[in-house]
Amino acid sequence: MNELSSYRIHDDLLTFKPFINYESIVCVYFPNTEKKINAACIGVHFTPTNEVYIHAYEDTHTKELLTVGTRFSINFSENFYEYVVAALRRKDHDEPIDELPRSAFLISDSIPILKSAWAAVECEVLALPSSLLEKPVCKRREIPNIRARIIKKEVFRLPVLFNNRSMNLSIEALILVTRIPIYEKYSKEFNDTLKIYNIIKRKIISWRDMERFHQSYELMDNYLIENGVKPQELSFF
Repeated sequence: MNELSSYRIHDDLLTFKPFINYESIVCVYFPNTEKKINAACIGVHFTPTNEVYIHAYEDTHTKELLTVGTRFSINFSENFYEYVVAALRRKDHDEPIDELPRSAFLISDSIPILKSAWAAVECEVLALPSSLLEKPVCKRREIPNIRARIIKKEVFRLPVLFNNRSMNLSIEALILVTRIPIYEKYSKEFNDTLKIYNIIKRKIISWRDMERFHQSYELMDNYLIENGVKPQELSFF
């Protein structure tokens, strides 16, 4: 029996508003590597035509792997730590590695799915016509470079903390952390983004909701320090 079948409770219950940015963890197998898994924290856009648009950075394994015909999963999880690990690139990322441990996944023949996911969408990459690059059917600021069709949508359970404000703010903080290292140091963008990151952290502390995010913010702080931010520039717990 397929391992996924024991987790499935509903099929095709998910509906997505077109062109809204949904933050997710995209997972795909590396080819010819005993099913090593690439996981990336990526915003995805759905369309009324049962398609998905993604912007994957050019110098990443995710962009390299999502070629025409490849199947992948879009995972919606409440486990913020998995979003952090999937988003922050490692310095030893030249070789295929599992960003998350194999034990975090349900393994099928076609795609990996996170065990923590309350819902997942299976997709297959399609060709991206030049006409869509010139005028994409999408509201992304960055032009999408991945187009896929939806094969199957699955809901495994209802989320426990649906639309939790601390989770939403923490995802925003994670997005800021990925941008800070690419800004010119001490430029207005650098200073403003770092300030907002610290404000978010202090806000979650004031809400007494940091306990479940503590490990994730430690990882984000360490990532920033490794990328040139001074420890004294960060608000610690």
